[in-house]
Amino acid sequence: MSIQNNHKILLINLTLALIPVSFILGNLILNLNIIILISLTLLFYGFAIFGINLNIIDKLIILFFLYIIFNGIFNNFFNFKFANAPSNLVIFKSISYLRFLFLYFVIRFLIDKDLLNYKIIFLTFGLCSLFVSIDVIIQYSFGKDIFGYPKALRRLSGPFGDEAIAGSFIQRFFIFIPFAILFFVGKNKKILTQILFTLTLIISCFGLFLAGNRIPLLLFVLMLPMITVYEKNFRKTLLVSIIISILGSIYIMNNSIQTKFHYNTFVTKSSELLNYLKHRVATGEIKGKNNYIKEFETGILTWEKNVNFGGGIKSFRWNCSTIDREKLLDFVTHEGGVNCNNHPHNYYIEIASELGRVGLIIISLIIILIMFDSIKKLHFSKISNEKKMFLVPFFIVLTLEFFPLRTSGSFFSTINANYIFIILPFLVGLLNYKEKFNE
Repeated sequence: MSIQNNHKILLINLTLALIPVSFILGNLILNLNIIILISLTLLFYGFAIFGINLNIIDKLIILFFLYIIFNGIFNNFFNFKFANAPSNLVIFKSISYLRFLFLYFVIRFLIDKDLLNYKIIFLTFGLCSLFVSIDVIIQYSFGKDIFGYPKALRRLSGPFGDEAIAGSFIQRFFIFIPFAILFFVGKNKKILTQILFTLTLIISCFGLFLAGNRIPLLLFVLMLPMITVYEKNFRKTLLVSIIISILGSIYIMNNSIQTKFHYNTFVTKSSELLNYLKHRVATGEIKGKNNYIKEFETGILTWEKNVNFGGGIKSFRWNCSTIDREKLLDFVTHEGGVNCNNHPHNYYIEIASELGRVGLIIISLIIILIMFDSIKKLHFSKISNEKKMFLVPFFIVLTLEFFPLRTSGSFFSTINANYIFIILPFLVGLLNYKEKFNE
């Protein structure tokens, strides 16, 4: 391989590895990073990125994006006519969303051609998660983080300023820490790997707990046993880390009224949400009054306005404002409106309300096929532990990202869409990579 080609590969890998840093710096830098990654790959390799052998999942991904465009055109000209809505909103958002299709195939191409350095990627992803955890702890301890952002009463933002998403960031990127440790330290140095895992896990647990993002904390707890299923080196230290983290969390709650109230409220709301789901499925009636129930119900009622095709992406806020308020009964606010945020805080409900039954079926089929292939490869194929190390973290984060009852931001937002269409091609590409996963 030529020196020039090595430089090209290094530049692409560094650009991809810096994506978590871009998440911290904001949407503008994140979009710029993605544009640079796509542009560099096109500059160096041209439209060969679209010349890879497509599998069924790749084709479904293409279908999903084509459907978004069709849906946007249809709704823009024939359906989307709401007062105060920006003109051509749906079609503009649909077309701009195509950038994530380019992102998907860029990463698929890089994996298919064996151009990625997983050690660099895993290291930067993991270090960024650890940095955010430490910054949140500093913010809690000293009233300000290292950038000068002040401490809030309930949720801490760390380097994200006025956006309380630090916990979500930690949960999403922590998974790469244990595998980065194994890459750089090696499995033979068991004591050192266990010490590093224990330290990073405890720091991440405290950071996530203090951040106050409760669903990410719950998903983080679910993540830990999943790691040990595939990596035995960390089983012995996991229990110790959890005990220390629990004791530390109890101490913090006993010394912080705001934190204690915050998590106690979460327990109450979670119980009410589960009761709502049981009652809704059994009787079809609405029962409960917390905000998540309001958002789920408004999402479902918005979907019912156009069950098959929805209102087009980013239309939820406007479609929601036209639903029959009488159906919400106790959910009607004092001002006479309903709980119409920019999205209903659940991926599946949002996709259903904005892309209809068709869009929901396509994305659900994509996720199901990826999960099936991943489980088949990890549990029923003869692949080495070293090869599993590439595949496992992406499988775990995708499983947690599409957990059905998970409350979430918008599927179509810059942050979430970038994250999803980075994880998806990694997983699909690795599953399709015959040289690395030769059975």
